[in-house]
Amino acid sequence: MANLTISSPLRGLCPAPFFDATKFSNGGFVAGRFCAPVPQIKADLVCCLPCPVTDLLYPPEFKTWYRVAEGLNVGGLVALAFLLLSFLCLPPEKTRRHYLSYCLIIGAILLALGFVVPFGAEPPQCYDEITPNDMFSNLTCAFSGAFLISGGLAIDVWIFIRALSMHLQICWDVMPGKKFFYWAQGLGWGVIATFFTITITITGVSFRFGDVCHVNSANSMKDFWGPLLAIAGAAMVVQLATFTYCIKVYIKNMWSDEKTETQSSAGLPSYTTSVRTRSARVVYRRVRKVVWLQWRGILIVVFILVDVIFFSVVFVYLNSVETHVVNDVDKAMPYLLCLISNAAKIEKCFALGQELFVNQSTVIAILMMLSVAGLQCFILLARASMFPAWWEFIRSKFSSKREFVSLDAKAYTTDARNFELMKVATSPTKAPESAVTSPSSPGADFDPYRRSLTDTPDYFGKEVQREYRSPTLSFSTPRAPSQAAMRVEWDPRATHARGGLGFHPPATEDEDGMKNRI
Repeated sequence: MANLTISSPLRGLCPAPFFDATKFSNGGFVAGRFCAPVPQIKADLVCCLPCPVTDLLYPPEFKTWYRVAEGLNVGGLVALAFLLLSFLCLPPEKTRRHYLSYCLIIGAILLALGFVVPFGAEPPQCYDEITPNDMFSNLTCAFSGAFLISGGLAIDVWIFIRALSMHLQICWDVMPGKKFFYWAQGLGWGVIATFFTITITITGVSFRFGDVCHVNSANSMKDFWGPLLAIAGAAMVVQLATFTYCIKVYIKNMWSDEKTETQSSAGLPSYTTSVRTRSARVVYRRVRKVVWLQWRGILIVVFILVDVIFFSVVFVYLNSVETHVVNDVDKAMPYLLCLISNAAKIEKCFALGQELFVNQSTVIAILMMLSVAGLQCFILLARASMFPAWWEFIRSKFSSKREFVSLDAKAYTTDARNFELMKVATSPTKAPESAVTSPSSPGADFDPYRRSLTDTPDYFGKEVQREYRSPTLSFSTPRAPSQAAMRVEWDPRATHARGGLGFHPPATEDEDGMKNRI
């Protein structure tokens, strides 16, 4: 809480609620003080606003909103941990896991930890009455700031890689393979590690809004916010190009359908028009299929990009406002005079302070958007099949009624020939015995679980001779003429055939018995 006591020896000649900078040491994050010279009172007098400054800008319910945001991050962290554990333990067909999803979940977990760590620790935001803590004076600040920076960079980088992967699949019909995987892992984590190291060592973090340490304003544009916005902007351009291509394919498919209908009513379409129509339809079906498979990833890219860009723009604006206020005190003079006039009732100055810096609604919107990022990833990456899969997984691991299956049974079930179940019938058309099974008694079904060692088939012994039975209408092999064909008789006179010089067999009966000729 800001020290709003009217009378205090630490104020010196400064009017309340300001403090004299000379009354304090150089501990904490000195650059985070809001101080300005007041030559009207004394030539070398420097007065500073009390810490934390948010108590002078926002009403007490702002802290409630901040705690709600931290609670949402706790819920998001639990959901993301469950999702990551599901990817690791459950079968791939139940989770549809992918390395891009793994990396995005890790980034969201890091971002959530930036809010969860101070939620449990509740660190002091101020080193003294005018100086905020930073990563060197408070360990919780160091961890929360590091998690926030690494999580923001990881989400930003992997959203870009995900957008690029979808762009290659949808627009160029290129399926990213192993080379894309290795390049993505190397460049992705390399970029994250590089800018994280630069930001945490050169710019640093300190308490600026609530219990979470944010990036300091000095050098933050070129070390953190600039690269973050550049990567997010590149992802947005790639995503817009993908959307533009999908709209173009859709319109082209509609135009080709209308053109085909018009030409079919007037006459036959030309060959060129038919090829274009078929090509448009093929491309449309391919794009529609890929978009249907990737709709979750598309929504994740859109949601996270909106969060990152909005968050970055607001903080860049805040940094610029702080710089101008420190260098140009006249711009903040109405707010400062209001604080001096209403030192005991600073709530009257909240409106002027929020107009000068960032209003409460915008800050709450940023907190909520960052807090629901983990829940968004869980909702869009989770599958309904995960929950019954977890039930089956737990039941298979901890159930006491698991069926015992012998190794012999498993060995037999791996051979497809074991599924040849036979019966030896007593009918005249006896089925041939299988080379695999040897039933112990006629009419008994083969049971692989009750067979004895004497019934083990000999796969490498003498080959069992089987009688080949050709189908009735099969002409694959020659057959001997049947007896019915041998008894076919032919009468030359019945067909008025002309006699020739051929052989005439002698008649055994008169001419009326032509059917008995040999």
